[in-house]
Amino acid sequence: MKALFVDSSKTNAAQPLNSSSSSTSSMNSLQLTTPNRLRRRGSAATPPNTNTQRFSRLLTSVLGSPFLTTAEMSSLPPHLDLVDGDDTAVLHADTVTRPASPDPLYGFEVVHREDGADDDQWPFKRASPFRSLLPRIWDVISASPPRSSYLKQIDYAQLPPLDGEEGELIDDEACFFCPPVRAVTGIDILTLLPPELSLHILNLLLSPTRPDPRAPAPVVLAALADHAQASTAALLALLSCRAVSRTWARLAADNAVWRAFFISRWGVPPSPPTRPSRPSPPPRSSSLAAARMKKLPPLPPDAASPLPLTTSPAPSWRTLYRARLTLERRWGSPAVTNEIAWQPPARALSGHADSVYCLEFSRSHIFTGSRDRAVKVWSVRTGRLLGTFAGGHRGSVLCLKFELASSSNNPGGMRGTLVTGSSDCTVCVWDLWTESAEEDAEVHAEVRAVLRGHGGGVLDLRIDRRWIVSCSKDAVVRVWGRESLELERVLRGHEGPVNAVGLESGEYDDADMEDEGDAGYGEGDKSQRHEGRVVSASGDGKMILWDIKSGERVRTFEGHDRGLACIEFKGDLIISGSNDCKIKIWSASTGACLRTLVGHEALVRALAFDPSSGRLVSASYDRSVRVWDLGALCGAGSGGAASASAGGGSGAMRVVRDSHTSHIFDVKFDGRRIVSTSHDQKIVILDFSAGLGVDADFVV
Repeated sequence: MKALFVDSSKTNAAQPLNSSSSSTSSMNSLQLTTPNRLRRRGSAATPPNTNTQRFSRLLTSVLGSPFLTTAEMSSLPPHLDLVDGDDTAVLHADTVTRPASPDPLYGFEVVHREDGADDDQWPFKRASPFRSLLPRIWDVISASPPRSSYLKQIDYAQLPPLDGEEGELIDDEACFFCPPVRAVTGIDILTLLPPELSLHILNLLLSPTRPDPRAPAPVVLAALADHAQASTAALLALLSCRAVSRTWARLAADNAVWRAFFISRWGVPPSPPTRPSRPSPPPRSSSLAAARMKKLPPLPPDAASPLPLTTSPAPSWRTLYRARLTLERRWGSPAVTNEIAWQPPARALSGHADSVYCLEFSRSHIFTGSRDRAVKVWSVRTGRLLGTFAGGHRGSVLCLKFELASSSNNPGGMRGTLVTGSSDCTVCVWDLWTESAEEDAEVHAEVRAVLRGHGGGVLDLRIDRRWIVSCSKDAVVRVWGRESLELERVLRGHEGPVNAVGLESGEYDDADMEDEGDAGYGEGDKSQRHEGRVVSASGDGKMILWDIKSGERVRTFEGHDRGLACIEFKGDLIISGSNDCKIKIWSASTGACLRTLVGHEALVRALAFDPSSGRLVSASYDRSVRVWDLGALCGAGSGGAASASAGGGSGAMRVVRDSHTSHIFDVKFDGRRIVSTSHDQKIVILDFSAGLGVDADFVV
């Protein structure tokens, strides 16, 4: 129903009563002899008062058939009702109430009337022709007269229906009369609240909790895409809030709000490595909550501070958010971002005398192993060589893993462990340490133990806080104790060399279970808990999932057309690369192949996967490095072994070619870099964070 707002002071609805003589004569001609319209079935009803002005006769041409006014209806006995379009009356018990009118498309709200207009000045409070023209609306309005300057919104869907066909006003015939209105406005509640509550309300725009990488594989892939879309929607909502008013813009620019948005989307960034560096620029405006706190009296000297005191300025989280968002866009391709592809600058490190087979890197160090039987350590920031370890192996270093961090046993320096595997069939465990905590400090190493038992070259290994898992050309997987360095399990089942292994730590003790709870195991399914599982990929084209505690085979995966060369095992996701040039994504809990990625033109030699972002990086003998967004590719769930193909047969969001001149053997990445090694003896670093305007260590 369309509502026409009419100022009652200007309405001429009663004009026919005060018209000229011509109007009077025409009106007299319309007054007909009053018929006997009211009669019961079998007996005549009392006729209405003939002295009452008959508006029904005057407005016949506008509203349709004649209708009775309130004055006419008052003469009917209470137990009778008129019959529409007939001069008869029936018992009230025999009538049927008409259904409610359709819901109005639009409503309105009167929030203020002119000052000085008391209740007695409202037009519909006085004797008015509108009372007889619209009797039912008059009854509703007069039943609840306004007593304040603010009126509640009227829900017209809840008004009782108008009786009779002649009482229904539709389309432009419906008129609602209201008092003089100065403006139709609302109340800015956000401005009236304390700043702490206003900031909390803005934080409610945040996207839901970030997906748990330990959830079932289909849930993880779907949650990655949903989280990215929800985070973008939250950002757009916050930017819209800034355009409402200056107060809203000041609230939406608060540092605490942008910190919450950053953490909700990407998590808390790790502490940057220890080095003299320029801090991130301070925020433009301090937090409103902090400003209010400054007005409070200071705490006594002996009072415990709820937060650690620091002299460094708080980072500008809005600046960091913008930088991280720019960094995320740089990973994409023009097809994704609709922009010119940003090409990361490449930096090559040279020092090995032969092919570089393997690498691992952290925020501060890069460890590489080579066919020259040496392990080298490089500074990520400067590229400077920090150490060379030789003499531990008599063959090529084919795989390695390391841990290096600050330790209470070495104040002012770092300590750690390095584990290497070689073509000489041995696994070496090294002790690492530095004399200084700075990232460019020289790194020292010493062999602690040599693990023997494999009958062929050690092709891959994994470590966690309890296990060292190694695989070999002898088709066997061996599990060693991390502390005891004793052989714990021997896993046999493959018919060809085991080229790669993946390790998921699982749960070890009650304390860990209490800390981590049931999160990531779906509906509290404790049967998913284990003391470690291993996935092995072999040249025979099969993958096998093993339980470390029992040493038994849990599941066998088959689907590749040729032998497997690399594997990634994160949560419930297993990602495999093969000599058939394909990458397959599996669910460890069900054994189903969720997706097949095609695009490489030669053997897929190395994989690296980040479950928090859903980003996968692959390297191949075709001398290309490809970046895949599994959240976008697999989130919609195309089922089974569907292949991802787009843009010339590749579903990759970015393809990096010609960074190496020969086969690529290994690749690793973090939020800002891709590091790869090759048969060309080089270590190439692609830095996507160059020129961000902030120290990228504060971002990722």
